[in-house]
Amino acid sequence: MNLLLKRAFLLLNLVTASLLLKAQSVMDPTDMVDFTKLKLPPLETLYQNAKQSPGVEMYEAKMEAQANQLITEKRSWLKYFRVGGSWQYGNIAINSAFTNEYTPLFYQSSGVTQSSYYGTAGVNIPLDDLFDRRNKIKRQKMEQRFTQLELDKWLDEQRIRIVNSYTKVKTALSTLKKKIEDYNIALANYKMTENEFKSGNANISDLITAKKLETEAYEILKTNESIITNEILTLEILSKTKIISQ
Repeated sequence: MNLLLKRAFLLLNLVTASLLLKAQSVMDPTDMVDFTKLKLPPLETLYQNAKQSPGVEMYEAKMEAQANQLITEKRSWLKYFRVGGSWQYGNIAINSAFTNEYTPLFYQSSGVTQSSYYGTAGVNIPLDDLFDRRNKIKRQKMEQRFTQLELDKWLDEQRIRIVNSYTKVKTALSTLKKKIEDYNIALANYKMTENEFKSGNANISDLITAKKLETEAYEILKTNESIITNEILTLEILSKTKIISQ
């Protein structure tokens, strides 16, 4: 009987060691964070930092392009007018030679410098374009306003997502100390039962029950820490704010 108990005790320790090794093999740097000392930034800080998101930059770039298009539309009346002109400058020269039986050969040269210019101007106003010009400007302003409203809506939705993650973290942090205490109590109870089992004052069922309670408390604690880690990393992405990441 004692041999059977020893084998069961050895098997229990092997299972425990296997679980510990598995947990260590997947350990993440965030597992080293002491969540009991963690302080979250104020919500307002997270809101402000969220404005540095690429989503905000995308809407701002779109509004800038629309503002430039609005300026172009307001200046479109200039296309109704046509102005042109040219200028010419040159030198005209005439060279001649003359001779006969009574006159020796002589050369004659004359020239003049001339310049000329002219200008043209015209007006061509398509009536449909003229009467629709105000509507085009109005439509451009409405597009810019619509983009601004889209940005405001996106920011509101981002704030809601931040609040949801923030609340989950706060809730998990508020129960963390209690879960740590529960685990420490379960661990201490298991250690005490283990010692009593070694001394013969406890049977194998007592040891298995104590180990089960310790394992359950550990899993509950790690689940709580996993929720905290997941929601904090989500907060970092949503708000562009470093909280536990390096």
